[in-house]
Amino acid sequence: MTVKFLDVFMILFITMGPLKPAIVYVTLTAKSDASFRRKVALRTVITASIVAILFVLAGEFLLSAFHVSIPALKMAGGLILLLYALEMIIGGDKKEDNGIDSGPSTNISVYPLALPLMATPQGLVAVTTFAAADPNTSDMLMVVGTILGLMAFNFVFLLGAHKILKLIGPAALKVVSVVVGLLLAALAIQLVIWGLTDLGVIEEFVAAG
Repeated sequence: MTVKFLDVFMILFITMGPLKPAIVYVTLTAKSDASFRRKVALRTVITASIVAILFVLAGEFLLSAFHVSIPALKMAGGLILLLYALEMIIGGDKKEDNGIDSGPSTNISVYPLALPLMATPQGLVAVTTFAAADPNTSDMLMVVGTILGLMAFNFVFLLGAHKILKLIGPAALKVVSVVVGLLLAALAIQLVIWGLTDLGVIEEFVAAG
């Protein structure tokens, strides 16, 4: 199997592109200044890049060493995403004990923005598959280069995403946050369903019914 650039780019753009993380990024950094947003955007793409490249170089080995299957990776990503989505929907506004809103931490750049929204379980499965399918040096460098190019695009996209905040008010932003949380919860459940489907559990369940 020969890995082609266009195939790699299209699959990675779909699975690791900027749209879903940008929506959550805009919601979480609505009240933050430009410097904080840049810091979060940069940390997000750096973290996602490191994780994705790690899976290119050693993904198959890591999964094998820890006895982790691809369906398990999908379901783990789904469960992590579900926890965060539920927090967005029903968690409410968090404040410090002194009653002052502390604002978001830069930790959001790692979770949930880099993982699992940018370096998605589907994307990590894809890069691991590409690396395993044709492990010669030139093709692996091509996959790594594609990841770096995509992440650079993601960074630029995130930097511009805050401009939509000027078009909506605080009340609308709260509604957007809940809607995004609901959609993320649905995506999380879908990841779990895909994992169960890969294992054959859902078909067996339907047949038994």
